[in-house]
Amino acid sequence: MTTIIDLSHPIHSGLQTHPGLPAPTTTPFRTREDYRAASGTEFQIDQVTMVGNTGTYLDSPFHRFADGGDLASVPLASVADLPTVVLDVRHHRAVALESLSGLQHEDLTGAAVLLHTGGDRHWGTDAYSEQAPFLTAEGAEWLAQRQPAMVGIDSVNIDDLDDQSRPAHTALLAAGVLVLEHLTALGDLPARGTRLHAAPPAWRGVGTWPVRAYALVPGAGR
Repeated sequence: MTTIIDLSHPIHSGLQTHPGLPAPTTTPFRTREDYRAASGTEFQIDQVTMVGNTGTYLDSPFHRFADGGDLASVPLASVADLPTVVLDVRHHRAVALESLSGLQHEDLTGAAVLLHTGGDRHWGTDAYSEQAPFLTAEGAEWLAQRQPAMVGIDSVNIDDLDDQSRPAHTALLAAGVLVLEHLTALGDLPARGTRLHAAPPAWRGVGTWPVRAYALVPGAGR
């Protein structure tokens, strides 16, 4: 029996995902009352205002590079049914080369590498962006060379917020490796054997958008 593990944070009006970016808002564009008065049948159409960096989201190369591929260019093979490696790095704020040593003999090509930092335990609090775990420049370069489909993290940013050069985003996205941020529940996954799904809409001219990331865990009963 396969178990589905939700790896995404719920989104709601007023949720601030990343410091300095606005929270989303939702308002009815056409209410149930509007529909009922016009036809007697109820619907509601909501108008959502938000930045792409909201909730659990995927970064495409266009997020970092003006000539990089946007969300519409991302093949489904890079975001759906990916073999997944979960690396427990909860004792390393800076996920450096030595933190990745457990992956050195693995073929990561086309896989999803998920860094379980434990940073999601602070989600929704000021502590989430304070001394947050991150991937170092050297660690990102090492991973980029091994060509996984994506690298994910359960923290506020895959980069150190104090480093405005954003070396992890730069190395990974330049190599065509997607970045998945603000994951949660990585501790519920085994280190190997799961399949990840994290597909965004195929949106031209947009580099980042929320996804409903989830993992399929085979052979695990409920």
